[in-house]
Amino acid sequence: MKYLLIAIGTRGDIEPFLAVGELLLKNGHEVAGLFPAQYGPLAMESNIRFLPFDAGFIDMIEGEVGQQALGGTKSFWGRIKAYYRLYKTSKVVNNNIFREQIEFLEAEKPDVIIHSIKATVPIYWGMKTGKPSIMLSPIPCVTHAVKDKSSMAFRGRDFGRIVNRWTYNFTRYATIKNLRVYLKKLNEPDPGQKALSEAMMNETAVYTVSPSFFNLKGQPDHVHFLGYQERNKTKHWTPSSELQQFIDRNKRFMFITFGSMSNPEPEVKTQIVMNALTQLGIPAIINTAGGGLKEPEVYDQDMIHFVKSIPYDWILPKAYAAIHHGGSGTTHLVVKYGCASTIIPHIIDQYFWNNVMSELQIGPKGTSIARLNENKLVEIMSALWSDEKYKNNAIAIGKRIMEEDYETEILQSLTP
Repeated sequence: MKYLLIAIGTRGDIEPFLAVGELLLKNGHEVAGLFPAQYGPLAMESNIRFLPFDAGFIDMIEGEVGQQALGGTKSFWGRIKAYYRLYKTSKVVNNNIFREQIEFLEAEKPDVIIHSIKATVPIYWGMKTGKPSIMLSPIPCVTHAVKDKSSMAFRGRDFGRIVNRWTYNFTRYATIKNLRVYLKKLNEPDPGQKALSEAMMNETAVYTVSPSFFNLKGQPDHVHFLGYQERNKTKHWTPSSELQQFIDRNKRFMFITFGSMSNPEPEVKTQIVMNALTQLGIPAIINTAGGGLKEPEVYDQDMIHFVKSIPYDWILPKAYAAIHHGGSGTTHLVVKYGCASTIIPHIIDQYFWNNVMSELQIGPKGTSIARLNENKLVEIMSALWSDEKYKNNAIAIGKRIMEEDYETEILQSLTP
């Protein structure tokens, strides 16, 4: 059977698709992946035939406009201006993304399509062709309601049953309305709001999200929460001797990463982090990854070690605690490997995970990247490092996640 995987987003959005693609390949299916152009090497690592989206989406997120919107300013009006600039830039990028979805679908003619929440053309394609379109998402609380939580757009806060339900209705309406706008721009027939909404809600939906985090009572039979899907990323990586020596010297250390998130002041944010670590005497490994943190020329290398990239499945089992951006994948892996943790959110879904993790008492609630300061970070780090309840809670939930094995259920859900 020929599968086409379509995912739009940063690396955390792509990773579950790579893991699922590897699983489908192992079971004899043909698999192609339509992802942002920057992730071609990752697709090839997984032996998935790569089809590139225009590079504009990731360039936009990592460029000046994206940096300003994701963490550049504390002021309300400054954020509004930054988001407006991002909106204007995204109109061109989104037009390309919608057009490319249609072009690749027509060229590939897959038997089954598996798509992310942000890739909505497959909903229309499924209606048009009658072929299966399946949603796969590492992000919950967007399309299907979760008990006692509002939609992702409202950060998952519990506003009560009636308001919570309205937030999901609003999110679904906006998603389909946006799809219809681009179908019209691309001269495609518009099936209408109601028909597309029903098609979206009737699709099989697989959330690569741990059921250990949520109350999932009342989910429809075609909606599945089947645990975070993780590739083995260590098979293409070995630690440097300097990194190994640092870990040998510091048996208890903190891991700090902002993943693929960037901001316009990486040097300032890094200095805040280093000052807090130094004040508390906490050894740490800092991952510069997407550029949100930056290695300075001079620092205490006995206390702090910088890496440009590192497999989380290698480093997290060795770390005591973590401070991170709160992407869905990172959040799952940090808890899976029993790390007490705090989230420094940059964008919407990360504020959601910040609320969820603090409610589960995995760590003290974090502050946004725009409002990060040394005093607040010292307060967070001190509690994370010294209050054993956070570590104990992380270990307890992590054990449950470790026991999650949904390979059979995922294959069944993805096979019409």
